[in-house]
Amino acid sequence: MKSVDLSLQDARRIAIRSQRLAGPRPPATAEGLMEIARSIRVIQIDSIAAAGARTQYLVPFSRLGPYDRAILDRLVFEDRRLFHYLAHAASLVLTEDFPIFAGRMRPYSKQSNKWAIRVAEWMEANAHLRRQVLNAIRQRGPLRSRDIEDTATEHWQSTGWTAGRNVNQMLERLWIEGEITVVGRDGSQRLWDLANRWFPAWTPRERLSAKARSDRAVELSLRALGVATEGHVYQHFMRWAYEDLKGSLRRLVDRGEAIPASVAGRRGFYLHRDHVDHEAAPWRGRTVLLSPFDNLIADRVRTKMLFDFDFGIEIYVPAAKRKRGYYVLPILSGDRLIGSADVRFDRQARRLVVEKLLFEESFGMTAAVQRAIDELETFVSANGSGSAS
Repeated sequence: MKSVDLSLQDARRIAIRSQRLAGPRPPATAEGLMEIARSIRVIQIDSIAAAGARTQYLVPFSRLGPYDRAILDRLVFEDRRLFHYLAHAASLVLTEDFPIFAGRMRPYSKQSNKWAIRVAEWMEANAHLRRQVLNAIRQRGPLRSRDIEDTATEHWQSTGWTAGRNVNQMLERLWIEGEITVVGRDGSQRLWDLANRWFPAWTPRERLSAKARSDRAVELSLRALGVATEGHVYQHFMRWAYEDLKGSLRRLVDRGEAIPASVAGRRGFYLHRDHVDHEAAPWRGRTVLLSPFDNLIADRVRTKMLFDFDFGIEIYVPAAKRKRGYYVLPILSGDRLIGSADVRFDRQARRLVVEKLLFEESFGMTAAVQRAIDELETFVSANGSGSAS
């Protein structure tokens, strides 16, 4: 198949369109949010709400504008059209994609990588705790971690904050194995229940072969990215967990779902077939603030390559050494990342405080950037800073 030659601007615009950050906004409704979810396929979860909303709420906001955050909570915990699972990080994913994620829901004891072996040995040493956790949830669930007694005989070893948090670790491992799932929140505490009694009856249960799972996941990932290298796909959606990435890309090309491409003369890219006629599509960019965990910029290497934009998470960097700030929202304007805003939501005054604005060379403050900041303040002020998802 003949390769497609793209400029950097072409590639940026394709990436932005694929992430629903250009063109008309969908309605700020449940169906509008589901439209977004089906396009981007994964919404990362994080507990930090410095901006007045956690990232799982900011990602839809960047695409919908101000919306009622309860819409997302209902989609997850009432309608169950989205569920918590591991994608490129802990995320909200589509229940209709369950067959893809089911391939990941395997006992650690049946996996061969070093991490899985370590976890399997720990779970085996704490088989009593495993049974106790499942029995407690079965009989009294949904439960918080603190509702379950820690009867571990071998403590979880870690140099980080998870050391000795045995019940939490067992819950996390049973979640990855598909035994339990997150069904709500009590403040900052997750509520856990058995997966087999929480997922709705309409959840697709088709058993996919490893090849079919890989092909479907790679196609969805490439569709969400628009244009990407094998390495970019590897980092997105099913990060590190594709069962046959090279083979899937080859088969997608053979089926015409992916087209070999070059970007600014650099080969090794794949263009999703949805964007073959990208030049004919009118460009209508927006100016929006992005969560630091937004899918468009989650892969820092791809972000640097497409946008020539460097940034990192500086939350754990000493204040004096931070370049951009504590909780930094990159600013997308049209097809460029023009700067960043370090923001903080003042809960007492119920207003958004901009601690620092930093613009890239040749860019500066505009009315559109101010409107984007004002729009975020409208969103977080109306919704408060709490969350359930």
